[in-house]
Amino acid sequence: MDNEHPALAAVMKYQNIECLTRDILVELLDHIKVYENGNISVRFKFADELRKIVEYIELNAEPHAQVV
Repeated sequence: MDNEHPALAAVMKYQNIECLTRDILVELLDHIKVYENGNISVRFKFADELRKIVEYIELNAEPHAQVV
């Protein structure tokens, strides 16, 4: 995984935001649904890719067991 991956680049770009702006929303969110009962659903553009990145990091960060 390199820094050129769109999902990783977006997260790196906005990792320390202090204020949510329109530009950030446009780049990171696919859509937001507001339901009549007041519930809100947010769909992130890179949700699946980020999940895969986190899984990759977790799998590769664990020490490998040695076979004796």
